[in-house]
Amino acid sequence: MARKHHALDKSKALLDRYDDILVRGYIPHKNIFGMAEKGYPAFVQRAQGARFWDVDGNEYLDYLLGFGPIVLGYDNPAVCEAVQKQMADGTVYSFAHPRELAVADLLVDTIPGAEMVGFFIGGSAATSGAVRLSRAYTGRDKVIRCGYHGWHDWARPEDVGVPKIVSDLTLTIPYGDLDALESCLKAHDNQIACVVMETIQESGPPDGFLQGCVDLAHRFGALCVFDETKVGFRVAFGGAGEYFGVVPDIATFGKACCNGYAGSFIAGKKEILGAEVCRSTWMTATAHGDPLSLAAMEAVIQELKRLDGIAYQWKIGDQLIGGVNDVCGEAGLSYRLVGVGPMPRPVMDDSDSERCLEMLRGCLARGFYLHPTHPMFLSLAHTEADIVATIEAVRESIADLG
Repeated sequence: MARKHHALDKSKALLDRYDDILVRGYIPHKNIFGMAEKGYPAFVQRAQGARFWDVDGNEYLDYLLGFGPIVLGYDNPAVCEAVQKQMADGTVYSFAHPRELAVADLLVDTIPGAEMVGFFIGGSAATSGAVRLSRAYTGRDKVIRCGYHGWHDWARPEDVGVPKIVSDLTLTIPYGDLDALESCLKAHDNQIACVVMETIQESGPPDGFLQGCVDLAHRFGALCVFDETKVGFRVAFGGAGEYFGVVPDIATFGKACCNGYAGSFIAGKKEILGAEVCRSTWMTATAHGDPLSLAAMEAVIQELKRLDGIAYQWKIGDQLIGGVNDVCGEAGLSYRLVGVGPMPRPVMDDSDSERCLEMLRGCLARGFYLHPTHPMFLSLAHTEADIVATIEAVRESIADLG
């Protein structure tokens, strides 16, 4: 049954103050203004397991999970214990910490093709680090990108505030189109440092696409970087590269690797990352190698292995996709979940979008947070009963449409 009330008054009141004191551009991907217009909450108060509570006290089963970082569940005991132990010993130091080596060893043992790693803070820093290393290694300046790779200048050449002289160094190709990639490499022969590919977009890569990206990049003397920031520790530990059996030169990881802490990393071939020019490339920051993130990362890897967490994400994700699609299909609603099980991506027809959004608002009123456009995520805190309840909430919300 739908709740009698799904008040968002406090959320709206806080939103009214936002532009007076906060720079809106620092979290535009969260689109809290646009989502509020669609009837979604804009401010969260707390979270636990697979659920969060907004500032108005409404409880939701969460399928966005902070845009992907939460893989074990909010406030996971194993992660909290590891971080608290590290916190008691310190949070930042003047020198290296042995945990950097321990976690690096763990990552090399866990991720196929990872021979060396480097630690950063945030996915944007990891992808930018991979680009800088690629430029240093190849001695070239231009980059071909495909997908979303963060907020730094090279990754957002069309944005206001990015100088044209920088924008001209980034080229963009469509996903899944090897012919377009080859044409771009030919047109800028001997100028491309790397191809940076967000590995899973839309419904996933066509057969042979990821290997084709590596092969084409190498044919033209460029490196191939796989951006696994959303995909790693979900589809597989090593992301789509591992899942599809393709080894890039460098791969970038973030989000789920720390279950909500800000750590990220790059992993790749020793012949590249260990080259003298890359060893001397400046990418330092006070928080790189953050001990708290590394403690969380170690706990995440151990828990995912112990609980066979990758397989579990696939299992419940496939159940969610199949159940939601069956219910919507039976009702003639165009809302669908596509893509891979651990990262269901919602789609809908423009002609049917308002009915789909009304259905999603019905799910919100029942306590289920399903996003209208962004890829969604599963966690080990989601139960199979949660999946069944979500599918039933979709069914009831469709019935409310009349």
